[in-house]
Amino acid sequence: MVLGWKQPEAIGGTEITGYYVNYREVVDGVPGKWKEANIKAVTERAYRIQNLKENMVYQFQVAAANLAGVGAPSKPSKPFKCEEWTIAVPGPPHDVKCSEVRKDSLVLLWKEPVYSGRSPIVGYYVDMKETEAKEERWRSVNEKPLQKKFLKIDGLTQGVSYVFRVRATNQAGVGKPSDVTDAVIAETRPGTKEVVVDVDDNGVISLNFECDQMSPDSKFVWSKNYEPIEDDPRLNIDTKGGKSKLSFKDLGEDDLGIYSCIVTDTDGVSSSYTIDEEEMKRLLALSHERQFPTVPLISELAVEILEKGEVRFWLQAEKLSGNAKANFVFNDKEIFNGEKYKMKVDHNTGLVEMIMDKLEEKDEGTYTFQLQDGKATNQSSLVLIGDVFKKLQDEADFQRKEWHRKQGPHFVDKLGWEVTDECNVMLKCKVANIKKETHIVWYKDDREIMVDEEHDFKDGVCTLLISEFSKKDAGTYEVILKDDRGKDSSELKLKDTAFADLMNEVCRKIALSATDLKIQSTAEGIRLYSYVTYYVEDLRVGWVHNDTQIKFTDRMRTGVTGEQIWLQINEPTPQDKGRYIMELFDGNTTHKKTVDLSGQAFDEAFAEFQRLKQAAIAEKNRARVLGGLPDVVTIQEGKALNLSCTVWGDPTPEVSWLKNEKSFVSDANCILKFESGKNVSFSISTVSTQDSGKYSIVVKNKYGTETSDVTVIVMPVSGQTDTVQGHNQNNKTVSKKKKAMTPSKQKEGGKKDFIKPHVEEITATEETPDPNEIPPVETEKDTKSNQKAAKKTAGKAGVAEKVLQPTESWDRQGKKPLEKAALDVLINIYRPSQLETDAAYFFKEMIYTVIFMPCGLYFQFGHSGRSPETEPSPMDAEGA
Repeated sequence: MVLGWKQPEAIGGTEITGYYVNYREVVDGVPGKWKEANIKAVTERAYRIQNLKENMVYQFQVAAANLAGVGAPSKPSKPFKCEEWTIAVPGPPHDVKCSEVRKDSLVLLWKEPVYSGRSPIVGYYVDMKETEAKEERWRSVNEKPLQKKFLKIDGLTQGVSYVFRVRATNQAGVGKPSDVTDAVIAETRPGTKEVVVDVDDNGVISLNFECDQMSPDSKFVWSKNYEPIEDDPRLNIDTKGGKSKLSFKDLGEDDLGIYSCIVTDTDGVSSSYTIDEEEMKRLLALSHERQFPTVPLISELAVEILEKGEVRFWLQAEKLSGNAKANFVFNDKEIFNGEKYKMKVDHNTGLVEMIMDKLEEKDEGTYTFQLQDGKATNQSSLVLIGDVFKKLQDEADFQRKEWHRKQGPHFVDKLGWEVTDECNVMLKCKVANIKKETHIVWYKDDREIMVDEEHDFKDGVCTLLISEFSKKDAGTYEVILKDDRGKDSSELKLKDTAFADLMNEVCRKIALSATDLKIQSTAEGIRLYSYVTYYVEDLRVGWVHNDTQIKFTDRMRTGVTGEQIWLQINEPTPQDKGRYIMELFDGNTTHKKTVDLSGQAFDEAFAEFQRLKQAAIAEKNRARVLGGLPDVVTIQEGKALNLSCTVWGDPTPEVSWLKNEKSFVSDANCILKFESGKNVSFSISTVSTQDSGKYSIVVKNKYGTETSDVTVIVMPVSGQTDTVQGHNQNNKTVSKKKKAMTPSKQKEGGKKDFIKPHVEEITATEETPDPNEIPPVETEKDTKSNQKAAKKTAGKAGVAEKVLQPTESWDRQGKKPLEKAALDVLINIYRPSQLETDAAYFFKEMIYTVIFMPCGLYFQFGHSGRSPETEPSPMDAEGA
C-alpha cells in the first residue's frame, strides 16, 4: 500500500530531514502492535509499504525527523483494507500545496498519483472554491488538462479564503480528487518581496531574492519550473545572509523557464521570475551593452541646409557627461574647428553639431562623428556621394540665393489662382518686405497690364481680379516686385492643361451658381430657363426629357442669352409633358437642375402660350402707317402740296382722313388716294391759307387702328422773291425766282432791303420701307409708345443733309456784317447733327419763326430719323 501525508505545521528549530512510517494490523476492530515500515528515513511525503497481507486491515502513523531528533508521530489513520486497486482511472494526486500567495493570485503545486490507472496520465484538473462554500460550489479552474504539475491561479479576491484540489486524468477518465488543501487567504503580506533580475557592469545576468523574516535555520531553495535545482553547471547560486543570487553563466534557450525561490522555516515566503524567449533577448542585449557600453543616441548623424545656404551636420545623444568628447572625421581624416568648420558639443542637451560655410565639389565623401564618454563610446556616419551629394549641393545653392532674394521685396507664396463665389478669377500671391517705394507691376504675355505703386496689402496679399474669365484671358501672367534693395518675380502659366484646370473650376462655380429652372410662356411656345453668374463656352449644356437625352430640332432648341440658359419648346404638345433636367458639365462633374412640366404647370404654361400667340398674330396683322408723314409742313400760298405714305395690315386696312379732328374727304382741290392696298397719297393742287391745319390719316382693320398726324402751315405771298436754293427732305433742289434790284434802290436812304425767297413747290415724303417686310412683333403695351416714336422719327429718315444758300442780293449789297453773321449761325444750326434731340429740333423751329420768317426765308424741315426714346443722346454743343 502507498501512504501519503502532509508536512507538519511546526518543523522545529531545523529543517525536516526525513520521515518514519509505522503500521499495525486491526483485527475485528482491535488494533495490534506498531511496526516500523522503514528503518531509513524517507524524504518524500509518500511511501510504499511492502509485505502486507492481502485483505488485512491496517492503520498508519508518520513521524518527522530533523537534526534534533524524531518528533511525535501523527495520530493513527483510519483503517485501510489491503486489496489490489484495479480501477482504470488514475489515483488522486498528493502533496498539494500553495506557494507565492498574493492578494489576487497564488501558485498551486502537487505531485502525481502513485497509481496512474490502466493508461498513462495525460493531465490534471484544478478545482477551487471559497472555504466556507458548499461542496456543490466547486468549480474547475482550467478547461483543458494541464501537462505540468503546477498552476498560477489569478483573479482571486483579496481577503477571501480559498481551498483547492487536483484531479488526474487518463484515457479512461478523471480520477478521484486529491485531499483538499489547507485554507489560504488571498493577501500580500507586509514585507513581501519579489525576485529581481539584474545585469551588472560585467554583463552577468542574475536573479536576486531577499528575505528579512528568516530564522537561524531558514534556507533559500531555488527551483526551475518548481523542480528543485540540484548541481547545474549552467547556474551558480550564492547566498549571503538574507540575500540569495542565482547567476547564469551563459544565458541561452536551455535556461528558459520559471525560476522560483522558497525560504524555509518561514510563513510561506516565496517568489518567482519567468524568463521567456523575449525576455532572454532583452537580457542578452543589456548584458552586451554593459560589457561594451555605448553612448546612447536619440538621433543618428543627419544633415540639413540652413537659411543662408550653410550645411549643418548634427546628432543628439541621450546624455553626455561633462567629460564627453567628440571627434569629427571626413574621409578617414580628422577635421578641426576653423574658418570652414564650426563645431560645438552641448553637454546639457547631448547635441553635437558641425556647420560648414559652403558645400563645394571637394566636400563629397563620408562624414563621421565619434563620441567618447568615459568607458562608453559610439559613432555615427553619413555618406554624401553621387546624386545625394549633388542634390544637397543644389539645395544649398538655392537656399543661399533665396536668402539674398529675401533681403529685398520677395514672394512668400508664388502666384496662384482661385475662383471667387462670383465666378471671377483672382490671381493672388503673398509678398513680404514691401515698402512704399516698391513697384509692383503685372504683366500678361510680356505686356504690362497694371502698375500698383500705392499698395496697402492686407496680410501681404497681392491680387488681380479677372471678371468673366474666358479663353481670351489664357496666357502667361507675371508679377514683378522691385525697389532699390532688389527685384523678385513670380510667373503663372495659364495655358493648355493649367488653363483647362482653371476653366474647369470656373465652370464648376458657374454651374453651382445656376438658379432653379423656371417655366416661361412665349408667343412661340414654352421656355425653360435658368440664370448663371455668366456663361462661357467651356460650360457644356445638355437637356434630358423623361430620362432621355433631347435631340435638338427647329421645334426644340437650346441657347444662351446673356446670363440665361434656356430650352425653347415651340408649338408644345401633350407629348412634351414630363420631367426636364438641365445638365451642366464643368469638365469633371455634371451638375443638374430639374423642373416638372406636367399637370397644372403644363396646363397653365400652355394656356398662356395660346394667349400670347393670338396676341402676337393680332399685333403682327394690325393696321399701321409704315412710312410716316412729317410732323410739320410749311408752304407758300398758291403752291401745290403732295404728301404720301405707306400703310400695312392684314386684312387690308380701311383708310380715312381727318382735318382738325373732323372727317375729311376728297374734293376737286384735295385729292386723297389709296392704291394697291398700301400706297396712300394726299395732294392739294393750289394751297391757300384755309388749307392750314392738322391733318390725320386713320388706318383700321379688325386687329387695330393707328393714326398719323401732319401739320400744314400755309404762308401768304408777300413781295418779290429771289431764287433760294436748298435741300428738302428728299434732297431735291427747290428753285425760287428772284427779282433784280437797281443800283439806285441800293443807295436809296442807305436801307438794307431783304428779299424773301419764294418756294415754287415742295413735295414732302418719307423714306418708305419695303412693304413686303414683316414688321417686328410688339406687345400691346408697346403699341402706343411705338406710335409716338414713329411720329417723332417721321420726316428725318430721308434727310441726308440740310444746307441753306444766301441770296445773290445779299452779296450785291456788300455782305453786311450783322446779317451775314446771323446767317452763318443759322446755317450751322441747321446742319444735321449726329446727336440731334427733340430739344434741338424745337430750338430750330423757334429760330425759324423769330428770325427767318421776318427775313423772308421760307423752307421746310422735319425731325431727324432718330427716336429719342430708343436712342437717347446727350445735348452736346453741336446739338444745342
